[in-house]
Amino acid sequence: MIFAHTLDQVITGKKRQTRRLVKADEGFEDNRRITKKGNRTLYEVGKSYAVQPNRGKKAVARILLTGLRKERVDSITDSDARAEGFSSREAFLATWRAIHGEDVDLSREVWVIEFELYPQAEALKTKVQ
Repeated sequence: MIFAHTLDQVITGKKRQTRRLVKADEGFEDNRRITKKGNRTLYEVGKSYAVQPNRGKKAVARILLTGLRKERVDSITDSDARAEGFSSREAFLATWRAIHGEDVDLSREVWVIEFELYPQAEALKTKVQ
């Protein structure tokens, strides 16, 4: 999973959630899996994923998915913004606009992906398996 804008927050454990735009060919199954057309699993609760600083870059850590849900971007609370690694809802939305454009539709649906940072030893063990 790529964290180009918030990698430091992930690595330090300050970020425990991320939001990704819902695409037209994606679905939600049993509140546990996000699937793409053709039933390919993108993300699943209980699975671990590599943390990359950018596309094509080497993984720097691993995360374990602990929860998934769908909501609108503008539904984010202050508590969720802090779980995203930001000081407030306003700080999160300012960064969201910087990434997606000032005129971004904040009523768009997003996947809310909750996770835990794997301890380094566990991450290395998982990579070897």
